[in-house]
Amino acid sequence: MQEATHSRKGTSNKKKPNSQPGRAKGRLQMLLIFAIPALAICLSYLMYFTGVFVPEGKTNKGQLILPPKSLSQLNLTQGDQTFSEANLEGRWAILVLGSKDCSSESCKEAMYQTRQAHIALGKETDRVVRTFIADEELSLSQSFQQEHPDIFWLKANKAGLLKELDLREWPTGRYFIVDPLGNVMMGYESAQYGGDLLKDLKRLLKASKIG
Repeated sequence: MQEATHSRKGTSNKKKPNSQPGRAKGRLQMLLIFAIPALAICLSYLMYFTGVFVPEGKTNKGQLILPPKSLSQLNLTQGDQTFSEANLEGRWAILVLGSKDCSSESCKEAMYQTRQAHIALGKETDRVVRTFIADEELSLSQSFQQEHPDIFWLKANKAGLLKELDLREWPTGRYFIVDPLGNVMMGYESAQYGGDLLKDLKRLLKASKIG
């Protein structure tokens, strides 16, 4: 009788299995599901453009932006409409930062260099669009706009764009590449030679499975 009582007590004192490790494992799996695609994008850019783990000669001419910035976070507008990656319609984009009238030499040179690089893409030209971004209401001359057809003329919230791109002041003449998903992923110095942009674009378009 005493043995039976002792047996029942021993059974009642057993602790219930702890479910905390199971919940923690579930959270980790969810985190990995969301993190892996982003890490894969960053790693692919890093490998392809820095030359790490890839054949010699695969280095980029522009500055790789890691992690990439989101186009939708730049608060761009075209007239009274918001401009985002949806407007790219699955294409790559060149963003040129300029002044409201693009009267400075650095602005004009950046527009010239990016236009020539775009034209030089040949049959791939339609896979890339150009945009011009000012920090004030645009007052571009008609002749200037005619020199640069098929371009999106945009206005940005200056403070928001500078913060998103980690810039201290408005960099007239600088330009950037945006992928079809709306990631601002590479930048160039003010009025940098357009041949550098062309080489990077050709490499991107050749490797890209989108856009």
